[in-house]
Amino acid sequence: MELTIKSVLWQSYSNIELLILDNNSRDKTVEIIKKMADQDRRMRLFIKKTNIGPYPGLNFLLECAKGKYIAINDHDDIWHKDKLLEQIEFLEKYKEYVGCGSAIINWYEKYDRHFYRSQLSNASIAWHTSLVFRNKGFRYDLSIKIATDFYFMRNILCSHKKLIYNFQEPLVLRRIFMGNQNLSGQWMKNRSVMDILGLKIGLFDKLALLNRYLLPQELVERVVLWKYRNTIPSKYKESAERLLENVI
Repeated sequence: MELTIKSVLWQSYSNIELLILDNNSRDKTVEIIKKMADQDRRMRLFIKKTNIGPYPGLNFLLECAKGKYIAINDHDDIWHKDKLLEQIEFLEKYKEYVGCGSAIINWYEKYDRHFYRSQLSNASIAWHTSLVFRNKGFRYDLSIKIATDFYFMRNILCSHKKLIYNFQEPLVLRRIFMGNQNLSGQWMKNRSVMDILGLKIGLFDKLALLNRYLLPQELVERVVLWKYRNTIPSKYKESAERLLENVI
């Protein structure tokens, strides 16, 4: 967590406010964040006595945000030091885009392996943890129980044929720790095939979830790691290595 916060505070673009919501954590999270906030007044900590969930939490923070742009960081992930600078300069120049994202490096603690993932340059989605978008009153739809982030991008940010631009340079290190399930994995506990088929998401997303539902998670992870091994384009090696310094 400290590395994540430092990667935000140490951005070359420094005109930021860092909003953090503690969703009733049971460890020393609040103590650590308060200590860091005492040293950097750009941090604002909000504490909930009960866990309101990730997307109600994000909507709460969106209500509190005062900046021209919103940047999302998903908990344990680490940003390249020039991430915000590159993305904000792009959005200032190209007004037709509602937001922008970047390629990411996925790192699996369990296997100590990593690989490169990108999205199409002009798209209606981005990797959520890389996303920067214009602060125009957008909110997550809490009726969407799974793939809420992708629904938000496709159907809310990119309504009226708007687009998200994706840098092909990796600007985020997504750290996947042993024992940590993502939001989709948590939701899928005790769910049925019919629950998945009834979701308000695209057919491809449903097929991806059904694949995860039917196959052991470790098998899926190993196949993914094999498929995407050694895929970092040579021109982005330096950016990737700078991010990987945090885990190697």
